[in-house]
Amino acid sequence: MENKFKIIAIFALCSAFVLTSCSDFLTEENKTGQTADLTYTTKSGIDGLVAGCYAFARGFYGKEAGLGVSEMGTDLFYYGQDNKQKPLVEYTLTPASLEKATVDNPCLDHYWELFYCAVDACNNALKYVPASPVLDEKQKNQYLGEVLFLKALYNFNIVNIWGDAPYNDEAIAAPSTVALRVKETEIYANILKDIDESIAKFEAANYKTKAEGRANYWAARALKARVLLYKASWLKDNASYALAQAEAEAVIGGSGASFYPNYADTWYMENEELATNKEAIWGVTYSQDLKTTVNCVPKRYRTDASGTPLDYVDIITRTGYSRGGNVMLLMFVSLWNNGCTDIKGDIFTRVTSPGAKISGVDVTWYSRYGRGFTRYLPSLYLWQTLEKYRETDQRTDATLLTAYTIVPGLEGKSAAYPQMKDTAIYYSPLDGNSAAAQALQAHAKNKYRLQFAYNGEIPIYSSGNPATAVPTQAAVPTSATYGDARYNDAKIGGRSSFPGIKKFLEWFNTKAADETYLTHDLSYRDAIVFRLAEMYLIKAECQLGQNNSAGALATVNELRNIRAIPGKETENRRTSLTIDDLLEERAIELCGEQQRWFDLKRTHKLVEYVKARNAQAAPNIKEFHQWRPIPQIQMDACINVVPYPGSEGNFWQNEGY
Repeated sequence: MENKFKIIAIFALCSAFVLTSCSDFLTEENKTGQTADLTYTTKSGIDGLVAGCYAFARGFYGKEAGLGVSEMGTDLFYYGQDNKQKPLVEYTLTPASLEKATVDNPCLDHYWELFYCAVDACNNALKYVPASPVLDEKQKNQYLGEVLFLKALYNFNIVNIWGDAPYNDEAIAAPSTVALRVKETEIYANILKDIDESIAKFEAANYKTKAEGRANYWAARALKARVLLYKASWLKDNASYALAQAEAEAVIGGSGASFYPNYADTWYMENEELATNKEAIWGVTYSQDLKTTVNCVPKRYRTDASGTPLDYVDIITRTGYSRGGNVMLLMFVSLWNNGCTDIKGDIFTRVTSPGAKISGVDVTWYSRYGRGFTRYLPSLYLWQTLEKYRETDQRTDATLLTAYTIVPGLEGKSAAYPQMKDTAIYYSPLDGNSAAAQALQAHAKNKYRLQFAYNGEIPIYSSGNPATAVPTQAAVPTSATYGDARYNDAKIGGRSSFPGIKKFLEWFNTKAADETYLTHDLSYRDAIVFRLAEMYLIKAECQLGQNNSAGALATVNELRNIRAIPGKETENRRTSLTIDDLLEERAIELCGEQQRWFDLKRTHKLVEYVKARNAQAAPNIKEFHQWRPIPQIQMDACINVVPYPGSEGNFWQNEGY
């Protein structure tokens, strides 16, 4: 469509953009003003322009703030003790632009800017690539396929977060104080148009082989499957179910992606690279270079008074602009290393340099457990759901971190637990008041710290009901089990000590980078955005949406057969399937992978599930929370704002904000 929409004036936008880094394959240099026309006639310039379009994705995928927007405030996670984005969980969101604040900051103002800047970068590439005198037609088609894919992806995030929104189809040439909101249906049509053009360009270039960091034909078709599924479920466009199913089936049958027999292998660090990971279809690459700016996100379009581009907030960039990387290894880990005096120091310690020792034993092995930031913990619902299938499904053990074990050689070294052999902390899903729990407590005495899901001496949650359970915080002045004050610290509560999600941890590291940054504050793990299992789940949901429940059940059971513990295939099958069952399946397979909030929104289950399963979020959530607030900084920049949804030519805030 013709471009009628210009992004806000405060960004001081120009036709060229400012980047500090991009993906592994190229680095974009700063270009401003009239130099763009000259620079992008060179091979290095046009390569950098295209590569720069990828760089914005590193601000969302594999980042703390992106995780907050996409996973929190759902039924799967609570916030932990040092969480930085509580408003996203508690639904206390406001339009306020908090800028550099790193506490209780949803970062929606920064994501509004980042995604629109990303779209503008793509529009610039779409302008310069076709005119390039140094690219042959095959290379032009490949680059155009990549850029159209990325433009569609960024717009897809925009429409799913904010609903009706400005849609830019050309590079921004000048600031504007007028912004216009386009209907979601029109944005979806534009997204699908871009994806179809992307697929056609990849087809023309015969670019179908997965390469490090680059989108290809199959990535575009995987994106199309996801977009069509959202269109079908959220917009209630039933005709899109068949189209989405066809795309998912094509990716399953033609992409070359396959499953590891062992689900955990999908997440081992030896397999972290997208180019070689069997199941990965596309994602965001992070370099093993954790010392330089190669992994950093672009600088902002918005500048200070001197014209210097501003930085995105630290919970998007993590370490600012000195270096960058994936932070998912930090997001779901308990305060294992200094949570309480019972194991602090003589058994556990945070390891940040080679050669760390306890009682003469090298404990650098502990680096795989992360830093213990306590950002997010599994909800009682998620834990109970995974435990329900522990005996039959590989995904439970590969996902949940329910025990912290000690380095061999430290057996018997714990003052608090003199009979400790291997396990130092164990999180049991049992009711701490049950007979089975009491028997386990007797067995664990003097061997390891034992915490039950609820009840007992040091429960993780306040109750056994997902509708009312919240993480505990209270200290235990005198232990009933030991008669001492070893648990007399609020850090023993569930907000700090809890079962974690281990699929993003640094397991089995072998690369040189691991010796450089032990107990990483960043990781070089690539962030998988599309993988094969999701295509099966999309196919099944589409079959269900077309009233083919038998077909949907067969598809889900095909996946569950693959995920079954060997010999347990029959027991791991489902016997019936509803949309609730399918959303449970998506929780088991995809938890933490930046999809859950969007899944609950698009299926119109967000409010229902949150009220039933997340007591941190339930008191405040309303139907209007299915859309995020337009940042106030955008509202203030527009001269055509009206107080309610208005006629064409106006701009308004989302309801409730």
